[in-house]
Amino acid sequence: MLLMFIILSYDPTTLVYPPFGHTMGYHSATPFEVRLLLGSRLSFISPYGISAVKLKSEDIPGIDDDDELTVYCCNTGCHQIVYNKSLLDVGIYGKFGRGVGEFWSPTGIAASPDGWVWVADAGNHRVVKLLNTGDILLWVQSIGSFGCAELEFDSPYDVACDFENNIYVTDEGNGRVQIIDSSGSLVRMIDGLYRPKGIAVIAGGSPWNYRGNDFVVVLCEDGIKKFSMDGKLLGERRGEDFGLERYRFAFCMIDYYGHIWVTDRENGCIHKFDKDLKYITSFGRRGSRDKEFMDPRGITIWRRFGQVFVVDATVIDYYWIGIDGYIKGCFPPIFSSDKPGTDIVFFITEPAIMDAKIYDSKGEMVREFLNNYEETPFEHYLIWDGRSNRGEVVPPGDYKIEFVLTPTYSSKDKFKKILDTQVMVE
Repeated sequence: MLLMFIILSYDPTTLVYPPFGHTMGYHSATPFEVRLLLGSRLSFISPYGISAVKLKSEDIPGIDDDDELTVYCCNTGCHQIVYNKSLLDVGIYGKFGRGVGEFWSPTGIAASPDGWVWVADAGNHRVVKLLNTGDILLWVQSIGSFGCAELEFDSPYDVACDFENNIYVTDEGNGRVQIIDSSGSLVRMIDGLYRPKGIAVIAGGSPWNYRGNDFVVVLCEDGIKKFSMDGKLLGERRGEDFGLERYRFAFCMIDYYGHIWVTDRENGCIHKFDKDLKYITSFGRRGSRDKEFMDPRGITIWRRFGQVFVVDATVIDYYWIGIDGYIKGCFPPIFSSDKPGTDIVFFITEPAIMDAKIYDSKGEMVREFLNNYEETPFEHYLIWDGRSNRGEVVPPGDYKIEFVLTPTYSSKDKFKKILDTQVMVE
């Protein structure tokens, strides 16, 4: 009975499922759904990297479809790239091999609104550049071969791109990141890394960049590292720093606020940090139910609307960034009329629009603190002096403190998080 209660009560909301009207009820691309839609034409075998983008060629002024994205995924075990041409049409590009139009265990992928697609073709020790014409993917060029010199690779794992179409490639076997411009020339390297894997970048001039953040995040086997755009180490975190004994970081992404999201294959979850690598929260747990992960790998975020896609073993999950939190308590939880007041301590996981109200035992509001107040993640304090909106000390009784949290992304019109607790006045 207790186990059933735990299962039913589990519902984290840092990420939420999109509403039915947006997805017709589908928030996961499972093997069953793929077979139902495409028959035997496609099988997901060990998918890894994923990238989502709004193509400029499909961004037509006056048409309300800005949240309809093109999503690319490395179907690694089949040596191919899978992408959606429309809601019900899927494109497949590539096969096993070493030549043009062929891949060998591609792991990472990045895409730009201009239609460019870059693939970390790990088994072939190269990066492949493709072009989405709006209908099909075309091979443009390959960069690199096996080796340790400039523009050579040893099992490139992941690739990220900035708004100028520079690419950032984790060269896992050589322990470095190579930054390459749009013409295929080397810009710089970040070396001395221990088996770098996932990479994400946010550049100062990028659209949908709240504070003009400008940095690179690299996941290595010895932790998460943040670099300036010119390769200076700005900070690093190991799993042990936030309570993990074991971890296996895989892929990462940076959202509109500069928050950093990291998939953890060992613990079956996604960790979230602020732009300074301060730990905020973790989303998900090991399992196969809703909001659980068996083996989370690639992650991508379309920053404008907070749309999130996560690759999990043989499934691709689709979320919107929501909001979660909890009230730690009231200190003191009981106060008297001659010594009125309490400190309310709460924690939230996302920037939020917040309303805070206090109700008496009859459900009537006696005090309104905040109305459409913008709050940031982490722990906060709210002091109630024990008085009503009229400035009078409230009479003895039980009072409910209620916070209503509204996300700042697309989910704001569809989802609110309500936190509440009780305080007693003697």
